[in-house]
Amino acid sequence: MQEIWNKKSKTYPKFSPIMRPFEANFFAFLTECGVDFTNKSVIDIGAGTGVYSLHLAKMSKDILALDLSDAMLEILNLSAKEHGINNIQTLHGTIKSVENQKFDIAFLTMSPALKSDEDFEIFYNLANEHIYMNWLKPRKSDLLELFMDSSSRADMATPVARLEKFLNSKGVNIKSKILNENRSSTRSVDDMVENLAWHLEISGQNYTKDQIKDRIKNLANGDLITENITTCVKVMIF
Repeated sequence: MQEIWNKKSKTYPKFSPIMRPFEANFFAFLTECGVDFTNKSVIDIGAGTGVYSLHLAKMSKDILALDLSDAMLEILNLSAKEHGINNIQTLHGTIKSVENQKFDIAFLTMSPALKSDEDFEIFYNLANEHIYMNWLKPRKSDLLELFMDSSSRADMATPVARLEKFLNSKGVNIKSKILNENRSSTRSVDDMVENLAWHLEISGQNYTKDQIKDRIKNLANGDLITENITTCVKVMIF
């Protein structure tokens, strides 16, 4: 699993100090719910390249960015240095690596890091306040549609439903909201091939990069090609 996420680091979005509308809406909902990061210690589980971690670092006292991919964390550290952010530390590992630690806020977005009730229990015990966001529906891409069929799509809502069931068993009050996003991403053809190859591999689809390039090249405008993406996620605060 580490190897496949290290591959993804090559094309994964990097931190930008200017929030996309989706990110701004997400943080606006947190504010509506009374979440305040000021002077708080935060752990970001499945932090990746720091797309959210570095925003959190600007808002909080300090943050620990945890991820299974050392390549992702390397990019995060470079971005932190580039933007002069120095209150963030990184840890290469899984949620079990921090099960005996305590933070003010535990944060997880768009990550498969929680796989079992044991993981949910660790996440629950990590902090007094928790922020969780994950897919409700499969991420749709007009380019991936050229390769995928319904039988190859994972049930993206399962992690959310399992966590909700776990929290309901404890009588935990949950504030939640469904967020949708439609966006476009333009890359070079070669970068898009890398990106699509990763998504297809993680979905169990066997295509060579040459096959992928051959199927999408007629959609390119010169050396650039645009992917239109639709996402539907659920945010839970508890």
